[in-house]
Amino acid sequence: SSGRPIWGTCAGLIFLAESAEGMKEGGQVLLGGLHVTVQRNFFGSQIDSFECTLPASSALGSCKEGEAPEFRAVFIRAPGITAVREGVEVLAEYFLPEADRAGAGGIEKVAVAVREGHLLATAFHPELTEDTRWHQLFANMCKSIKFGEDSSKATDEKIIHIPQRPLDLPVFSQHHFSDPSRSV
Repeated sequence: SSGRPIWGTCAGLIFLAESAEGMKEGGQVLLGGLHVTVQRNFFGSQIDSFECTLPASSALGSCKEGEAPEFRAVFIRAPGITAVREGVEVLAEYFLPEADRAGAGGIEKVAVAVREGHLLATAFHPELTEDTRWHQLFANMCKSIKFGEDSSKATDEKIIHIPQRPLDLPVFSQHHFSDPSRSV
C-alpha cells in the first residue's frame, strides 16, 4: 500500500497474486495486490525445471549492439499466470508445446512476466542469467518513485551498476548455448 516498487520472482509472484490455484491445504498466505491468478508449480516439479529463450518485451528497452531481441528464462518449479485482469501489463508469455496443452487444460500460452503499477512479477529467475535488463527495469521503477520519472522501459544504464563477475553457474552463460562443443 506504500506504492513502493516490489518485484516478486517465482514464489514471490505467488505471494503477490490476488488468487492462486494448486496451493497446499494450509499453504502460503497471499499478500495480494497483483490482479492475476497463478497456478503453483504450473510447469511441474523440480525435475521439470528448464530454460528457454523468450521474446523480449518492449519494456526491456532497445537491445544493445549484438544483443538479441530476446532473453533467457530459467524456470525452476515455476508458477504460471493463468488469468490476468484489466490493468495488468503482460511483459512475457510462454507458448506451451502442443504435447503439453492437454495436461494444462488446453491452454495455448501462459503469462510469465507482468507489471501492474508498482508491482513487477516474473515466474522465471532473471538473476540466474547474464542479462540485466529485468533488473534495470525494476531499478527504473524504483527511480520513478523517487524522482517521478518514466519507468516504462529499462533504458537508463546509469541507475544501477552490476559488476561483471566470473560465472559461477556456467550453464546459464549465453556463451554456453552458442558453443555446441561445451558439455555440462
